[in-house]
Amino acid sequence: MDMPEQPDPEAALRTDRNRRMVQDWQNGASITQIAQQYGLSLNWTGSLLRQNGADLPTVGRGIKRDLDSEEVVASYLDGATVREIADAHDVSYGKIYRLLQQHRVPMRPRGGRQTR
Repeated sequence: MDMPEQPDPEAALRTDRNRRMVQDWQNGASITQIAQQYGLSLNWTGSLLRQNGADLPTVGRGIKRDLDSEEVVASYLDGATVREIADAHDVSYGKIYRLLQQHRVPMRPRGGRQTR
């Protein structure tokens, strides 16, 4: 005799979380905000939103991340490294580097701070 399948409580939690994520998106939250709120990566958040019916813009292969260019430039000019800025904004080194180049920011030599 077959036993009736028991509902998967974790699946129900994921379904509810996904529903709330889509609702947050429809209420104007950014993908970055939603990813941070639910502790998910930007890529996975975008995938889940799309799978659950959210109408997301596609930008290349990834998710478009809104960066405050003035803040990034100011951070770099105040001494932060490209890597530190990229990590703080959860974007690639290349994205920050290109943003700085577009704003004609004079770049420091690579190799980190020299101490003696």
